[in-house]
Amino acid sequence: MKRSELLKRIGITPPPNARIRLIVDTDARNEADDQFAIMHHLLTPMFDVCGIIAAHFEQKAGYTGRSMEESYREIEKVLTLSDIEDVPFFRGCTSPLRSTGDAPESDGTQFLIRQAKLPGKLYIAVQGAMTNVAAAINAAPDIADNLVVLWNGGGPYPEGRPEFNVMQDPDAVRAVLASRAEIWQTDQSVYSTLEVTLAELKSRVASCGKIGRYLVEQLEAENHVEYNPDFLLRTGENWTLGDNTTAAVLLMNRLRGNWHMEHAPLIREDLTYQANPDGRLIRVYDSIDVRMTLEDFYAKLSLAYGSR
Repeated sequence: MKRSELLKRIGITPPPNARIRLIVDTDARNEADDQFAIMHHLLTPMFDVCGIIAAHFEQKAGYTGRSMEESYREIEKVLTLSDIEDVPFFRGCTSPLRSTGDAPESDGTQFLIRQAKLPGKLYIAVQGAMTNVAAAINAAPDIADNLVVLWNGGGPYPEGRPEFNVMQDPDAVRAVLASRAEIWQTDQSVYSTLEVTLAELKSRVASCGKIGRYLVEQLEAENHVEYNPDFLLRTGENWTLGDNTTAAVLLMNRLRGNWHMEHAPLIREDLTYQANPDGRLIRVYDSIDVRMTLEDFYAKLSLAYGSR
């Protein structure tokens, strides 16, 4: 079905000037939270989701050259199970940049460039490596003025630390931080707060149609594969839906005062931050409303699929 038909079930009609043009850029097969974030964006009527771009996770995958394709197939699966037929999705870059100025071409980067050249701001929900965004900006630098990059990644300030999404392509992060794009960052100390339990997901998500059942089942399976007692984000009965922050920052009101402006840091070789007083100012979130974000997702999923 068309996405618009699905949104009718939710029954919310935002004011026309509240709508946001948005692309989701996701390493969807990296682990288990991207699938939830994809659905949160698709079920938000305020978001005009132009398309979804598959991102690689080559550093984790061992540089096989296949991780982007795995993400692409996972996006396809999520769209099929959610019965959404009219949202286009594209293959992105297959590997990290070779340098900060590298501009590898892909269907996804070409799509991003075309969308960024249209009138008005284009928001990019970056839920993995920054490769696709950096490649597009390097190929067409003028598009940066039209972009708002919702960056889910980076270590906490001021020191930073080796963080997963930065690890996938540090040069891409360096390229975007040096560009003219507007950047809203939710670093690891913030996205790690978007925590759920497996019982919560079985209670609130699993009954919501084929897609709800899949979201929970694939996360439970991933929990058995990924669990490591030394990894501080996991307890065995929890998960972090960290990628949903790229929806959260657009849903929250602007009077909260839960972000500050920071000079874009330099990324050292060890992936910590080096203060950069000459860096352009970026928005760095200090917190997100976890309750509102999760309840919004659960409510929209239930309204769209709960009785079917």
